Amino acid sequence: MDTIKFVGQTEIPVAKESDVVVVGGGLAGVAAAVAAAREGMTVTLIEKTIVLGGLATAGHVCIYLPIDDGNGHKVYGGLAEELLHVCIRYGPDNLPDAWRGASDAAPSEAGRYMTNFNIPAAVLALDELMEQEGVNVVFDTVFSEPILEGSTVKGIIVENKSGRTAYLGKMFIDASGDADLIYRAGAETETLRTIVSHWFHELDFGLMKQGMDEGSMLRAAPLRWLGLTPSGGAGDDQEALTCDGTTSEGVNEYIRLSRGLARDFLKKHQSPDYCMISLPFLPQMRMTRRLVGKDELHCDGEYTVDSSIGCVIASLDQPATVYEYPYEGLITDRLANVLAAGRMVSASGRGWAIMRFIPACVLTGEAAGTAAAQAIRDGCTLQEMDVKKLQRALEAKGVRLHRTKEMEGNVPAQPKRPAVPPAINRFCVHNDPGEVRTAGSGH
Repeated sequence: MDTIKFVGQTEIPVAKESDVVVVGGGLAGVAAAVAAAREGMTVTLIEKTIVLGGLATAGHVCIYLPIDDGNGHKVYGGLAEELLHVCIRYGPDNLPDAWRGASDAAPSEAGRYMTNFNIPAAVLALDELMEQEGVNVVFDTVFSEPILEGSTVKGIIVENKSGRTAYLGKMFIDASGDADLIYRAGAETETLRTIVSHWFHELDFGLMKQGMDEGSMLRAAPLRWLGLTPSGGAGDDQEALTCDGTTSEGVNEYIRLSRGLARDFLKKHQSPDYCMISLPFLPQMRMTRRLVGKDELHCDGEYTVDSSIGCVIASLDQPATVYEYPYEGLITDRLANVLAAGRMVSASGRGWAIMRFIPACVLTGEAAGTAAAQAIRDGCTLQEMDVKKLQRALEAKGVRLHRTKEMEGNVPAQPKRPAVPPAINRFCVHNDPGEVRTAGSGH
């Protein structure tokens, strides 16, 4: 690549100094910020868009996937459960009645502890939550690079309408989704190509009438998914995926492909009684770049993790095997005061696919925010953390650290899918997870 010399800014103004600085305002970043603020920390959250929620809102992936194991047992508590209810506080939802009381269990026939949610309502509720918790949210601001002093990050440099400024802190949480802070600070990461998908809401007179007859706003304006996968399925195959979400070229390729899917679909379904009514404004990347931490999620058997910061599941499996996620998956020896949160925590293979689901992202965000606050109070590095003390704090917040006896009999994890030729297929899915049609099959 060619280079160019220019006279740069020699001094960068400091915009703010906080105890904890969070990079990324997706649901993992929201959870991290709220957890740290509730521990008495001053918190600044840097978000590149103008809304909180990340892929769940700007990316239109507005389905809060199950936080139960499919056999009627709640797996996720704490903020993973709380944020589900925040997202539906002011809008329509399809949460089963049996779970409305935030119960620990419900009859398996009652349905999964999950819900669709209205994006504008969720955004406004998340804004309100951050205001109530005293989190300083800085929108429309892009993280650029860390300010390093040995193994310690002293601050971050950002770009926004005010130009180039710095935010200083004692602890930092990378919830960027792409491990941008961790990668640029020199820690070890892994990069993976990701499938292309495109979610949007649509209006169709027939579906509107059906929704009105059923009294369901979500049925009247359903959510549709279009996607490309190498296997012809809607899964997370690891071979021959489509785009690299860690480069400008890859992101732009992703946008062109996903918009092309939407345009092709619209051409085939254009009629006076049909219209698209929303468009995602964030590329819906699944797995792009993740931390290679001191440990990672292991999916090769059922066992207890001594340093568990919470239970996780592949939310779409029913029943779902329950795993325990290690604290060491949030940190690296390379950085003394940076934690990972969200889909880019340390996990490989099937584990990476599990950790990208909303409930797992929120769990790791809550753990990261709580750990950051504890390290500040105790005057220690993240590697010196008293993990047992952290676990007690998380349990007090309602986080379930270990599998219960009732969860031990769940089916084992699905085997890894076999390699397949990289043939590209097109799919679309309505908001009913069981309804799958090819793009050419009509409404």
